Amino acid sequence: MVRKLLIAGAVMGLSLGAVQAQDDMMGDHPPGPEVILAPPEGFEPPEDMPPPPMTGDPEADKEAMLATFFELMDADGSGDIDAEEFGAWVRDFHMPPPPEGEGPPPPEGDMPPPGGEGPPPGGEGPPPGDDMGEMDGILRAGEGDLADLNIAPECSDEMRDSELTPQAEGVPCGDREGNLLFRTVCNMPGYDSVAISLPDGREAACFGLEALRGEIGFEIVNEDDGSVAFDTTWGKEAYKGLILVGPAVYQIKSTGGSPDGAVTLKFVDTDAGM
Repeated sequence: MVRKLLIAGAVMGLSLGAVQAQDDMMGDHPPGPEVILAPPEGFEPPEDMPPPPMTGDPEADKEAMLATFFELMDADGSGDIDAEEFGAWVRDFHMPPPPEGEGPPPPEGDMPPPGGEGPPPGGEGPPPGDDMGEMDGILRAGEGDLADLNIAPECSDEMRDSELTPQAEGVPCGDREGNLLFRTVCNMPGYDSVAISLPDGREAACFGLEALRGEIGFEIVNEDDGSVAFDTTWGKEAYKGLILVGPAVYQIKSTGGSPDGAVTLKFVDTDAGM
């Protein structure tokens, strides 16, 4: 039991370091990507694993902690860490933006899709440097206006069920009030799309982002006719002004990103304006 407590304390120290590193990611960054590692949720060290030897020498203790970290990540004891073992310990990462003038080209075509929903015609899309995707449609945790967002939860059936209940009631939205709702999509099979169902006389408006993890883009598609109501390549101003009107079912679909990417949308479900 004592050994287990000592190892758990060491792992908690590593986890705290990972959280602090995540906070520091809002500051200066090296030119390359940064990866944040932390123990997976529910992790417990093995009963028979000896605690790392602590000598009081910072460099020696650091090497001992790294050796312990490696051994804990090596779940099958093979001496090598494969992609699955490494991915389980990845909490988040930061990808530096491309150098000025070397970003991806703007998306081709600017005409709105059938149904009248979409970006404005005439090439008047969102300005370059928009934090919502920076023209490539991918949201990146920790960058620009997205740095203050919560970390999006892991997708599960329980999480999906919890989002069927309003997060709050009587939330102001323009000149009306309604129910605050969340919808989360993740870059994983079975959870890469989620529906917004609106009966007649209801609308979804006052859209925002509640949480973000990794990298992910998304689009909102009318299930009936396939028209795109919103795509992250259109930018945050188009997102803030988005209004979905019932009766209709809209699907929020992931359009790519990192394997751990997830985003939680928030909006207000309210009576449709007359």
